[in-house]
Amino acid sequence: MFEGLKKKLAEAVNIFSKKEIEEEEKKEVEEKIEEKKEQEVEQHPESKDQEEKQEKKKEESNKQKESDESSENIQVHSNKTESNGKSDIESISKPENTSTLNTNSIQNKNKVSDVVKAPDNKNNNVNIKLSLSTKIKGVITKSITLNDNDIDNFLENIKLLLLKSDVSYDTTNDFIEEMHINLKSSKFNARNMQNELMDVIKQSLYNILNRNDAGVDLIKFIKNKISSNEIPVKVLFLGPNGTGKTTTIAKLAYMLKKNGLSSCMSASDTFRAAAIEQTVYHANKVGVPVIKHNYGSDPASVAFDAIAFAKSHNLHVVLIDSAGRQDTNKNLINEMQKIVRVSKPDIILFVGESTAGSALINQISEFNKFIKIDGIILTKLDCDAKGGNAISIAHEVGIPIIFLGIGEMYDAIVPYSPEFIVNSVVGTA
Repeated sequence: MFEGLKKKLAEAVNIFSKKEIEEEEKKEVEEKIEEKKEQEVEQHPESKDQEEKQEKKKEESNKQKESDESSENIQVHSNKTESNGKSDIESISKPENTSTLNTNSIQNKNKVSDVVKAPDNKNNNVNIKLSLSTKIKGVITKSITLNDNDIDNFLENIKLLLLKSDVSYDTTNDFIEEMHINLKSSKFNARNMQNELMDVIKQSLYNILNRNDAGVDLIKFIKNKISSNEIPVKVLFLGPNGTGKTTTIAKLAYMLKKNGLSSCMSASDTFRAAAIEQTVYHANKVGVPVIKHNYGSDPASVAFDAIAFAKSHNLHVVLIDSAGRQDTNKNLINEMQKIVRVSKPDIILFVGESTAGSALINQISEFNKFIKIDGIILTKLDCDAKGGNAISIAHEVGIPIIFLGIGEMYDAIVPYSPEFIVNSVVGTA
């Protein structure tokens, strides 16, 4: 017994001693390597100096690039003075080459379905549960009518589908009531009932959405104004915070430029922190001038200066930004009304996000009480490809949707597409 313990202890001692030896050997090797490095530095001190010089050169070159980029923009001060100081006009001396901006994925695509795919769902798996009497009729005759239970079961699935797709509760209920009447008076092929029922649903949704299809063709409208020598065309953008107003303005400036139309941007959001810098950034990117004042300045005076600048430089369009505001903030609504009085915009566009759900309807309705909205741009459709609130807008508000924002790139904006909305909500056959 004791002999076995002795052997185990001896083995343990050997293991620990081996580890100690290995660690000592490693230390010796590391020490030798460090000694060699020190010797090399002593023999060739210039190599270390050269490395340090190269690093300094890299830092200096990077700083030079940054200073060159910042010096590309030249500020021209106007003679007009405000109570808060001078107004500034950002004039782009060397705009970026916009012909190569963001054209890899959306170039030559003018449909939203070309860029954002509707969900690939066969009629969104709407199951039609028929009563026994209806099934028997289907066996005996080719065409059948649905009874109340059949219709209720089917429309209950459609109701859930619409609500999940951000169609408002009121619009959904109105649609279901109307469809109940239509389906009760219709006949269907017993062998193709699923497709025929979904066709009826789709056509009814198209009928609602096509009410919005009478919206203004912005490019055509501007060109007509130009031919009548009514320039600059003034476009005012409004809406709540965070909907992508400023980015949308830059997208439209880029679109106008692609269509041979000149424009400038009015940084009339003098309220939100960093709003002016954001406007200047986007203007530089798309290569258009931007007119700005100091923070806290009167937004209407910024718009006034932008219009004067456009007239003096013979620009076609003035794109007027505004501070994001909620419809409940009366002071900001009054400020917006003043911008309208001063600038007299030709078109007022509301920018709302497709992810806002039923709240979007309330926002548009409240804004429209105080300022007449001519058209709507729905943004962030790439974040929420359902877009059911377009159906609610058409049914409850009646203001046309003009564009759909489908991404962050400057060409990620396309004309309104009822087809895409319908296929997103109820699927494809």
